[in-house]
Amino acid sequence: MTQLEQFTTSMDAIASRMRTLAATLPERDGIAVFNRVYLTVTEEVERRLDAGEFPDGEAAVTLDVRFAERYLRVAEEGSPPACWRPLFQFRRHPGVRPLQFAL
Repeated sequence: MTQLEQFTTSMDAIASRMRTLAATLPERDGIAVFNRVYLTVTEEVERRLDAGEFPDGEAAVTLDVRFAERYLRVAEEGSPPACWRPLFQFRRHPGVRPLQFAL
């Protein structure tokens, strides 16, 4: 049986870390664009949780925090695994439009 990672971080703490990261990045940087989109999604998930719109709120929080922790670990440490490398390699490339980083 696979042991699941345990996350004690709150969604508020995740959003705060994303805002802190955003303050350190140039607006058109690919990581900044991705971060803004991710922060918007996280804030919307939190609003919907507060409104009781998820049938399993605990699962929604777990997924949101788990994926955000993985993203933030890479963004803050700067050593991405293969799945994150394109975002980091091309984050300042003039031929890549900011919207592409959100996809």
